[in-house]
Amino acid sequence: MNAIKCKTILIKSKLPKTDYCYNAYVGCTHSCKYCYATFMKRFTGHINDQWGAFIDYKENAIDVLQKEVKRIEKDKWVLMGSVTDSYQPIEKKLLLTRKSLEVFLSKQIPISILTKSDLVVRDIDILSRFNKCEVGISYSFTDERMASALEPNASSLYRRVSALKELKNSGIKTYLFIGPIIPQLTKLKDIFTIAGQYVDFVMAEALNLRCDNLNALKIIIGELAGKENVSEVIGLCKNKDYWSSIENEYKGLCKDFGIENRGFFVHTS
Repeated sequence: MNAIKCKTILIKSKLPKTDYCYNAYVGCTHSCKYCYATFMKRFTGHINDQWGAFIDYKENAIDVLQKEVKRIEKDKWVLMGSVTDSYQPIEKKLLLTRKSLEVFLSKQIPISILTKSDLVVRDIDILSRFNKCEVGISYSFTDERMASALEPNASSLYRRVSALKELKNSGIKTYLFIGPIIPQLTKLKDIFTIAGQYVDFVMAEALNLRCDNLNALKIIIGELAGKENVSEVIGLCKNKDYWSSIENEYKGLCKDFGIENRGFFVHTS
């Protein structure tokens, strides 16, 4: 764990329905094996480090945020955690995310959070005071063994669903992020059945093969789906017709469960 300083912390976003991104941490010790954010190693002095094994924190994050938050236009949304998880384990000690929420709340800046950690429920007392706030949980598998292999340091699937339920019951807008969808491993109907009742909307994303650790990911897919099926899984990830059929299934489930669909994102190039 290293302390670093930042010159700026609110970055204008190119992501859908997001105006700014806010990341108080660099790296992520959830160590998800499919993570596309591994590209961050090239820009942060960690080119030779294993993804998931390092974490930097911006020690002046709150000071910089207090200055920059004044420039955010009215009703512009901030996504907390676009290339890291705002609620990874170190947050329990450093409280950077909680302190950041207090700054955003002071200006009633609309915020969106996406996490794989049930630590987010710690901050319900702050989140419930926002006029506009939404909290999403990433949930791509229904088998704890799969989740443990692919997302080794994230909260268990049970704890994530419990977090969604607690957030929803506290009056906070919630969403489900089904991503990445991995052929043969992600069971969409099961996910909707388990977690759909606790969310206001849902988004989904296909597995992005443009990650630096693809070879390691293939090994894990082989362990979970069978070595003989790895080529088929990777091939399906490149198949537009396959993703079209999955998107149709996804849209049908949104309709059946009465949940708003906020998008289905595919990477096939």
